[in-house]
Amino acid sequence: MEEGTFHHSAVAELLRDRFVEARLHVDYKENEERELEMVQSRAQPIYVVVDPSTGEMHGGRYEGAALSDEDFIDWLNASWDSAPARISAPPPKGEEGDVDSGDPGAE
Repeated sequence: MEEGTFHHSAVAELLRDRFVEARLHVDYKENEERELEMVQSRAQPIYVVVDPSTGEMHGGRYEGAALSDEDFIDWLNASWDSAPARISAPPPKGEEGDVDSGDPGAE
C-alpha cells in the first residue's frame, strides 16, 4: 500500500491534511504483544485511527492491503467523521497568516 495507495493523490492529501503517521514495527516481540493489546489482531498491514489525547480508536481498523484507493479513502473519511472532536485542518498552503480584518486601513 505504501507504494500504491498512499501515493494516490486523494489518499496522500487526506493523510497529509488530517492525520499524523505513527508506526509500530512488529518485528520485535514486545511490539507484537502491543499490537495484539491495542487492536486485538496480528494482521499486517493494519491501520487504525487513534485519538492522541484519549487513545480511543475511531472508525475501527483496516486490515490488509486496500482493495481499491476509493475503499481506503472511504475508511479514512469515516474514521475522521467518527471522531467526536477534531482539530481543524490547517489552512491551505500559502494562506497562513493571511488574515483579512475587513479594515482597508489596517496593517
